[in-house]
Amino acid sequence: MPSILHCLSYPSLRGETLPASPRRRQLMAALGGLAAAPLALAQSPARRTVVVGHLLDRSGAQADLARDYLAGAKVMFDAANAAGGPVRIAHVVRDADADPRTALAQALSLADGEHAELLFGPGDRLLPALAASPELHRRGVQIVAPLSGLALNADNVWFTRADYQAELDTAVKQLRDYGLTRVALAVSAEFAATASGNGASWLAGLESTMGTRAVPLGGNPDAAARSIATQRPGAVIVAGDTLAYAGLGRALAAQGWYGFLVGLSAVSPAVAREVLGAGYPGGMVLTQVAPGPQAATLRVVKEHVARMKQYLDEPPSPATIAGYIGAAWLVRALGAWRGNGAVELRRALQTRVDVGDFALDFTQGQRGSRYVQLAASGAR
Repeated sequence: MPSILHCLSYPSLRGETLPASPRRRQLMAALGGLAAAPLALAQSPARRTVVVGHLLDRSGAQADLARDYLAGAKVMFDAANAAGGPVRIAHVVRDADADPRTALAQALSLADGEHAELLFGPGDRLLPALAASPELHRRGVQIVAPLSGLALNADNVWFTRADYQAELDTAVKQLRDYGLTRVALAVSAEFAATASGNGASWLAGLESTMGTRAVPLGGNPDAAARSIATQRPGAVIVAGDTLAYAGLGRALAAQGWYGFLVGLSAVSPAVAREVLGAGYPGGMVLTQVAPGPQAATLRVVKEHVARMKQYLDEPPSPATIAGYIGAAWLVRALGAWRGNGAVELRRALQTRVDVGDFALDFTQGQRGSRYVQLAASGAR
């Protein structure tokens, strides 16, 4: 599998010209015929350009997921621009600084210098600073389709996915529906600090729901693995990022435990498999906040797979599909906006859109989807 970094360096992003294949020459010839119909073109309504800023976190815990998320969004924006609808998306991507304060300055630069009225896809590390920024609020900038699963109360953030609390609740319920009554919980310090929202009460509520005490995950997971392995649970839910998930899995394997290792959408499957190693015999289970490639009967998944082949020639993943769905909702919502200010922009976003057998509904609030599903896979 080619690196997903390829999606950031393929020719259309660098402004290069592809060799004229026979198919490409036919397309160019067909497009050339449009010059003979100036009247038809004159009667077409002028397309409006909307600038969508995108700060890509290349170095954080979600870097691998963020690149896939960008790839999925970009093929949707490319397809929408090629289709010639009422809106042209100018998708301006910048590498985000590791310091959220500096990244906020980059966001303001996108708003002021590039005239970006929307910021797409920020992850856990950047979203809190962006959502709390009075400067972005004053400019009317809307933060759309965050990659993050944090639960934030900000009226300019529009979530196209469920939050981490919903993922944990669903994981517990589905595991018990499968007959697994002994489920352990491990929580990394970083996750508890960023995802709790309301401090210790969040963790206490989760422990009450699960009927177990959470095992804290520090820098060395061996102690947590020894504590969990003595309980012999059928599954272990890990509230943390990819390294917390995979690191605990390796430590549990060293203790002879190979049950179901359950992670959240913050975990990159590819990186987790690499860290766990090809010989890991346990069961990998991850929550998904959008349909995965295995949901091949859904129109949005079939459409996404085809467009990934057309524009990037990269395999789809749950993260590319999630980015694609967020971008599809945004493109359709912007079609009803006439570019007449932030108030009307918000009204355009407050809509229900079916992107292809998968609906996002913002008519009742600013979280358009609560979809969560467990997806199991072997270590290979």
